[in-house]
Amino acid sequence: MKTRKSAFIHVAALLSFSLISAQQKVLQTDFNKGPWEQVGQGLQRKWVSGAESTFAFWKMDKGSHVPPHQHPNEQVTYITKGSVKVLMNNKEHIVKAGGVLIIPANITHEFFCLEDGTEDLDFFTPVRKDWTEGTASYLKQQGNPLEVVAQFDEMRPGNVAVSRNGRVFATIHPLASPKLQLVEIIHGKPVAFPSKELQKNGGPADYDKFDTPLGVTVDKENRLWMIDMGLELGKTRLWCFDLKKNKVVEKIELPADIAPKGSFVQDVAIDEKNGWAYLADIANPGIIALNLKTKKARRFSGHEALQSEDVDMIIDGQVIDFGGKPSRVGVNPITLSNDRETIFFGSMNGTAWYQVPARLFRDNADDKLIGNAIQKFGDKPVSDGAATDQYGNHYITNLGGHSISKLDVNGKLNEVVKDGRLQWPDNVAVSEDGYLYISVNQLDRTTAFSGDQDKGKPPYFIYRVKL
Repeated sequence: MKTRKSAFIHVAALLSFSLISAQQKVLQTDFNKGPWEQVGQGLQRKWVSGAESTFAFWKMDKGSHVPPHQHPNEQVTYITKGSVKVLMNNKEHIVKAGGVLIIPANITHEFFCLEDGTEDLDFFTPVRKDWTEGTASYLKQQGNPLEVVAQFDEMRPGNVAVSRNGRVFATIHPLASPKLQLVEIIHGKPVAFPSKELQKNGGPADYDKFDTPLGVTVDKENRLWMIDMGLELGKTRLWCFDLKKNKVVEKIELPADIAPKGSFVQDVAIDEKNGWAYLADIANPGIIALNLKTKKARRFSGHEALQSEDVDMIIDGQVIDFGGKPSRVGVNPITLSNDRETIFFGSMNGTAWYQVPARLFRDNADDKLIGNAIQKFGDKPVSDGAATDQYGNHYITNLGGHSISKLDVNGKLNEVVKDGRLQWPDNVAVSEDGYLYISVNQLDRTTAFSGDQDKGKPPYFIYRVKL
């Protein structure tokens, strides 16, 4: 026990010294909180990087395997629980709990886990650039290949929606100060929808034009719906478009007491059967239920399930800030079951996916009754967007894993696709022909998250993958 503890302290001290001396600031996170990144079968990790080093914590199941690889980093491996077999220089090394193995740079090696529940602490110097850049041979694409649907050379796609006949639409993310707000993808390029005249085009706020939309979806009647947060205008509006005529058919302004100026109502789910819309606000974490017939709305706020968990967002080994401090974003994606009777939702900085009966909102039940009815459906990664298909499966973006996770009808979580190109998969949509559409926009590199000038590297993309 003394050996294991002293070795851990030594590794932690090396990490702390590297971070403080090289970055001139302390990077702090808690590996006891937050989700694991699924790297391979029976292989999970959490990791952070400073300017000169990388530190990783692995969990392994018996039989899991890290294929032969090498890297220009010296590696210190400390097994805290279980045991592994390491092949290196044609020699077999058995490392049990308490054991430390130093792997020189540029030496080919591979790992085999010998016991369930094995835990491994690794320290690398210099930084594992093949991890931060997603080029490690054993971390490359998993699942079906991504197909490029659209390329954005100057704008960041926000959310994506697909019509019943395969038309693809996207909002342009407002954090990037775009000239266009809503586009249709035609021949792989974004084109103003439904017209140029409705786009703000860099001008001042105008009630007759789009302002700062984000959430977008297509309902079963093949109508396109878009929630406009009105960050400049100061009014939140829900727009509806007839896709046969390509024109606006409805614009509903949310009451100021329900969505006051400063609200960030960024996602929407439509119940066309009963005539309701459900929206998520992250500024004052809450669910807004809007009766599309009477135009009356109510807000449900204050419940623990709507709030951010105390979980860091870690992408490419870095703790991601928002507004100058570690990101803590509450309720974000919101979806509906195929029969429109269940609302699903979760926080961006959260590890739980919740469900609640929609009829409670339709019946104007009080907040206590709604709160008592909220149940956890399953686990989820730290995420941005989500979609629920007709079979009850949930597809949730995995920001730290550069992947899309699937939470199936039985509550089992696994990865659908993992690809280094999924640099902040913002939102997803499921098409009727069995494709998952994914908007990717490097949002963590914007000023709002980084606190620095925008470091995004165009182009940005909408991809799709066959389910």
